[in-house]
Amino acid sequence: MTIALQPGPAPRTAVRGRYGRLMTWLLRATLRLDTAIHRIWPTDYNPLYYTGGLANLFLLILVLSGLFLFFYYEASLGGAFDSVRYITEGVPYGGIIRGVHRYAADAFIVAVLLHLFRNWFTDRYLFSRDNPWISGMFLLVFGGFVGVTGYQLIWDERAQVLTGLFLGLLRSIPGVGDPLARIFLGGAGVSDGTLVRILFLHIAPASTLYVLLWWHYLRLRHPKIWPPATWVLFSVGLIFLLAGIIPARGGEPAAPGARPTGFPLDLFFLLPFWLLNWIPPGGMVAALALLVVLGLAIPYVGRREHPEAMNVRHAGVAQVIDGNCTGCELCYYDCPYNAIIMVSSPAPGLSRAAANRTLLAVVLESRCVECGICVGACPFEALELPGFLERDVKRLVAEAVRA
Repeated sequence: MTIALQPGPAPRTAVRGRYGRLMTWLLRATLRLDTAIHRIWPTDYNPLYYTGGLANLFLLILVLSGLFLFFYYEASLGGAFDSVRYITEGVPYGGIIRGVHRYAADAFIVAVLLHLFRNWFTDRYLFSRDNPWISGMFLLVFGGFVGVTGYQLIWDERAQVLTGLFLGLLRSIPGVGDPLARIFLGGAGVSDGTLVRILFLHIAPASTLYVLLWWHYLRLRHPKIWPPATWVLFSVGLIFLLAGIIPARGGEPAAPGARPTGFPLDLFFLLPFWLLNWIPPGGMVAALALLVVLGLAIPYVGRREHPEAMNVRHAGVAQVIDGNCTGCELCYYDCPYNAIIMVSSPAPGLSRAAANRTLLAVVLESRCVECGICVGACPFEALELPGFLERDVKRLVAEAVRA
């Protein structure tokens, strides 16, 4: 049976063409992947449902292992490499902890990217979900930057090359490039002060990640912030296994005046530096800036549908029917967008069920996405969508049955 909805205006602003078809194909591919995974694991254990929680797990591992490394690290030209080597070879289990820190960083970025792509392909960035999307983009940018500075802290040949390339990127920024480079160096050239600044640029953005996570979860009522115990044990075990089988090793120590020509590539953090083989620094800065801007704009320009073309889903902000509200809080707990709050009731309700209420539901218009979940959650007919009332649904169903 199909329900014939009221004919609405043509979707004049809907995103069509190749982008729309591509996103539709990606949505279907994501759902097919879910179906394939469910043949292996129960639905509740689909790892793609917990990419955000897995990112939190790997971030916690990074913090704990980072604290361990911090106690032994010396931020100076003469001591940085030796302190890292001492951690790896001299401190009991230091090599394992360093490996855990290194592989947890890669796992964090992988989890964040999977989380981003899954939410992008399934349209989970629209309307009031723009805040989680934007904060997620900042989490990705900050996480990538923290990873780059982590490689610089080792102060081996790779760190020396990366620092030179990073300075080239800074200096290519029109107007402010040279002052930023001097601030980063802390003088005319690389010095002990430079390592102190790199350490600060590693720790401060890493600490900011938790502020961004607070922003990320601010509008979500029931976020999955932690994966099931099965995936926690598997992930932690895999990280330790990799750290034991493939230990994290640095290269040769950096040397003044040396001109290393290459470095081992980490695709998750160092890809832009590798691309500098073909792209000039100014072009790379512009490309990265454009990529970030496009990512931030996706919730506003990447919609396949717009409200005026969504018909039933453009049903108006949910309205509380004061006389019927019993203050039961069911809508408050079911709303995934934190769009309903409970306040002290100024007076009893009109219905028998609402006569002794102490609370009253209030809809925050700025947060309501007109999804209708609260209407379904309320057993007392105390909520409605003004553009699509319950009687409209019944009428459309009746019309469909008659057809």
